[in-house]
Amino acid sequence: MINRSCCDAWFSREIEKLGPTLFRVAFAILRNRTDCEDAAQNAVLKAYRNLSSLKQRRYFKTWLIQILKNECFDMLKRRRPTLNVDEQGDLSYEMTVPDMDLNRAFDRLSPEERLTITLYYYEGYDTRQIAQLTEVSEGTVRSRLSRGRASLRSSLQEKEAAQ
Repeated sequence: MINRSCCDAWFSREIEKLGPTLFRVAFAILRNRTDCEDAAQNAVLKAYRNLSSLKQRRYFKTWLIQILKNECFDMLKRRRPTLNVDEQGDLSYEMTVPDMDLNRAFDRLSPEERLTITLYYYEGYDTRQIAQLTEVSEGTVRSRLSRGRASLRSSLQEKEAAQ
């Protein structure tokens, strides 16, 4: 168990280091800057409040990403089914792909596929780690990666053929 009183400085340093990761993971699911910021803030607050349940510091990043993932999917459930197209225009962040065609293709993926691809390609997790983080089987992770890649490839080939 982690003692909170000795950890405030450590917690702050870790959150500072993980800021870009938290945004990328949230953005992969929510695709809206404001929602991403809210989800990350809520996840950090929940992590701080429950820091005593973290058994080992080395698992902090994984633990926090799980909290964030759950927060993001909860937000998706509460979200209205309509989407404001203007919200999609404000996607400037280092994770956002400069290739707008690829960005649009990424938007078409399911939130689960976007999360899996982000964790695999941007955060460097392997399929076993992603399975643990997302609480699905490793086969499901491989399927999401495969479907996501195929969907991205198909979308980009369609765009290329149209030009």
